[in-house]
Amino acid sequence: MWITPNAYGDNSSDGSNSDSGTSSGVTITENITDTENLLGSHVNEVSDAIDNTEKETGVHVHLLFLSSFNSEQTPQKWAASVLESTDPDPNTVMLAVASNDGNLVVAVSSNSEEWLKKQSTVDELSAAAQKPLMESTPNWAGAATAMMDEIAKAKTTATSSTTVIIGVAVMAGVLVVLIVVIVVTMSIRRRRKAKGLPASKPKKGRHRG
Repeated sequence: MWITPNAYGDNSSDGSNSDSGTSSGVTITENITDTENLLGSHVNEVSDAIDNTEKETGVHVHLLFLSSFNSEQTPQKWAASVLESTDPDPNTVMLAVASNDGNLVVAVSSNSEEWLKKQSTVDELSAAAQKPLMESTPNWAGAATAMMDEIAKAKTTATSSTTVIIGVAVMAGVLVVLIVVIVVTMSIRRRRKAKGLPASKPKKGRHRG
């Protein structure tokens, strides 16, 4: 059974070497470390999805596929220590999977925007990544792309919410201005009445006979 613990940290890393390269059964690129060759022939597909996710959402994705995390720490703490190993770009998400241990962790760097690092978003990303692994034959590439699809959905939702908030704020500002204008106008009229002055009336134009 797969578990989906979540992790946070001050930094984020895919745990891979910075040099790109491949070897038998191992895939190591700038954004992907796959020591078990779980992605197989889908490496390029997943790599393209990572690039598209960054272009569309501004989120940097790192994938780490291992046989085991090889740590006595909980998956959460282990992922946090990996995150702290390098300085991440803002809005960095790491999907770490230990295939033999049945551990899956979605970690978000703490320098990310609020919509990305909040718990509900991390839970949704974890659930999306886990679902393809529950199939009779785990879909490793599908787990990665499903998580990235969820990132795009979360970004769209966050953008829509921000637009609504701004709209409400603008309307509230306009309403406040209207109230001020009405109050000032009524105050002027009351002062005129108190002083016995007639309220100003528009001048009528002269008509020639």
